[in-house]
Amino acid sequence: MASSIGIKIANGEFYPLVEEDSSIKKRMILTTVHDNQPSVQIDLYRSPSNLMTDAQYIGTVVVENIKPRPKGEPSIEMVVSSDINGNVIADAIDLDTGVGGEHYILTVSLKSIDETERDMEIPDFELDSNDEPPTGLYQQAEKIQQKKSSSPKPWIFVLIGLLLILGLLAAWLLFLGGLDIIRSRLSNTQVVQQVPVVQHIPEPVIEPVRQPEPVSEPVQQLVEPPLVIQAPVAAPAERQEVRQASERIQPVASYNVPAVIPREGVNYRILWGDTLWDIADAFYRDPWLYPRIARHNNISNPNLIISGRTIRIPPRN
Repeated sequence: MASSIGIKIANGEFYPLVEEDSSIKKRMILTTVHDNQPSVQIDLYRSPSNLMTDAQYIGTVVVENIKPRPKGEPSIEMVVSSDINGNVIADAIDLDTGVGGEHYILTVSLKSIDETERDMEIPDFELDSNDEPPTGLYQQAEKIQQKKSSSPKPWIFVLIGLLLILGLLAAWLLFLGGLDIIRSRLSNTQVVQQVPVVQHIPEPVIEPVRQPEPVSEPVQQLVEPPLVIQAPVAAPAERQEVRQASERIQPVASYNVPAVIPREGVNYRILWGDTLWDIADAFYRDPWLYPRIARHNNISNPNLIISGRTIRIPPRN
């Protein structure tokens, strides 16, 4: 039984698009969930029962630099197709850029995908109203947004802590005798006045100059031999400074990297603190190969990767 190729929508359900190995293209219009949303992440799955319970993750298309629009308005066009060789192609483009706009294309071979699952967050896109989205699609996204906005901010706890400290200090000064203690300590402080010391300088005594008496025989002057300082035989040992280098351990360092990356690649889930530089260093032993990972996963900005997203690491060659 052939499986369906589709996407995961906001309410967590599987939305089928085309049948596997059917050589059919399906065009769909997507809308953003939030106002002025800058990017959209679209995750593709394969499911034999059109349910997310047995869906298998295929790949992700990320459309960036979207023109600001109110939520619910058509913003992105995506065309999904599947051929008889098991290849799935997803082509997405921002509708505001026109025909010459940048295309975001994902090509996946279903024959080379490992049986892996991926726990995805709720998508940040919606189906256009013409495609009859399932009930509760917009309501689910609005509830999540309200839950995030109602969560307390960390700076509120800091402000409450400062107010408590100031209140305790005021109570100690006013009611617990804090002012009396401070006054008593100030009254017991002795102030020592510094008296300037005038040093008496004696007046110089002037003595008469005596003429030297004639000397019949020359006086031999004693010349002291020069002082010889012997240099040490061996130079003193140089002081060695021990510096303890603090190494920054990246989360990818704890990942069990295979000795040989298979031809179809390896899935890796990005953790907080990871960079493409460190991921390339862990898998390829060469951090300068990070552009290969970025191109393979359609990452337009290698300096910006999302924690929790699963990417595929291709072979080195």
